[in-house]
Amino acid sequence: MRIDMRDQLPTEAVSRQITNDTQFMFQFYKPCFQFYAPSPSIDSHMSPRRLQQSLTTALHSCPLLLGRFTVHADQTISHSYDPRNPNLPTLEFQSTDLTFSELKSQGFAYSLCQRHNMDLAIPDGAIRRLSDEQPMLMVKVTYLHGGGAAVFAMTNHVAFDGNAMFSFLAYWAQCNNGHGVELPVDLQPVSNAILTNVDQTSDISKDAAQSPAEISVDATRLPAEIGTMITRAVSRDTMIPCVYSITTQDLRKLKQQVEASGELQDGEWVSSNNVLTALISQCVARANMRAHVYEHGPWTVFQALDMRRPLGLPLRGLGSPIILAECNASADHVLRPDRLPALARRVRMSVDAYTPEYLRNAMQWMHTTYAGLARDGVDEPWRHFWFSALNTNRRCVGVSCMNRIPIYDADFGAGRPVMARSFNPRPNYVIVFPGPPGETDVYDSLHMYVTLERPAMDALRADPEWTSVCTLVSEF
Repeated sequence: MRIDMRDQLPTEAVSRQITNDTQFMFQFYKPCFQFYAPSPSIDSHMSPRRLQQSLTTALHSCPLLLGRFTVHADQTISHSYDPRNPNLPTLEFQSTDLTFSELKSQGFAYSLCQRHNMDLAIPDGAIRRLSDEQPMLMVKVTYLHGGGAAVFAMTNHVAFDGNAMFSFLAYWAQCNNGHGVELPVDLQPVSNAILTNVDQTSDISKDAAQSPAEISVDATRLPAEIGTMITRAVSRDTMIPCVYSITTQDLRKLKQQVEASGELQDGEWVSSNNVLTALISQCVARANMRAHVYEHGPWTVFQALDMRRPLGLPLRGLGSPIILAECNASADHVLRPDRLPALARRVRMSVDAYTPEYLRNAMQWMHTTYAGLARDGVDEPWRHFWFSALNTNRRCVGVSCMNRIPIYDADFGAGRPVMARSFNPRPNYVIVFPGPPGETDVYDSLHMYVTLERPAMDALRADPEWTSVCTLVSEF
């Protein structure tokens, strides 16, 4: 079922420039399931007719989800509202013979949902010159046998990151309940430009002394060649994605151990996310080396950093300028569990090193380089940039902590989701989501999406430092 709103659309809406921050480097769709327990209210509050009507209301307030990517003459890209867009959001409904209890017994495994056709085909998300973009939002609602429901949704990460997508789903749920709420600030189509004046004539040669180490660009190769160059040649069948859980109580204990270790100097501190990044990086790097997937040696460790915080910009809004805050870790740092406090401190120091001046200079370089590529006739310049730490041929491990996104806030009138499930196909890059709400409606665990080559995953499962605090929730 496709939402048709052509007779109800606004005449205009604010557009967003995509090439004014690093967001244009995230060209993919991020899918997610939200699972709802059996409830008599599902038949009335989550009926196809009611959900369709409320989604229409929600979309009318957030017209950028009815937008499309526009490549301008100078090859800058905007996500522009266009009432003539042929790729409007889609909404589908189905029923399945799968029961809620069967789903629960399998840890709400993503692959189980796939086998019952509860998901949708995931487009590649790449920005195109032609008008063949996929819809910005795609939703599929599945009614489970004997009660319960699953809502599958995905948006293009270029314009709507995880925070924006789940904020919209929560807003849709509020519209479904008839609440006259205003559009959340997360979804306000305001500009989050980091730079306003970019030198369009600067030399675009990649001077290693001036360019940021975290961002790479290559105009001498085709995008497909770049993809091959930075991707480790591994059969997809050997990649094992799993979801692990760590309680917030255990994470607090680890942080207290770091604070009591004597590693931190006067005035220094670490966040829970720094400690979690250090733990994950140690265990994942150690597993890769013990399994001989990667050679023994130092690693690059990174924590994804939202640049809006050090730049003093509003922390909420569509998209997000991100940089990977890197630090170097010796083999000793990752092989020895007692070096966890030292690694956590190093992660904290690396995050603090990303000063506003450094970030502005990094973005200035990137935007100037982008403009130079376009001026020199490089086709699709947005496909020639990548984060160096995501080169899977290197010994790199990192974490993206998204434990504050409103993943469990979408209550359509039949209760909040009891579980959410996504997947992360990128090896050695761990994504952290909040776990399901506890008895007080506050999450008491974090879910870590870990994908490794099979020998490394086996080694991780045998690591006592990992298994002492992390529990397997489900395999893919």
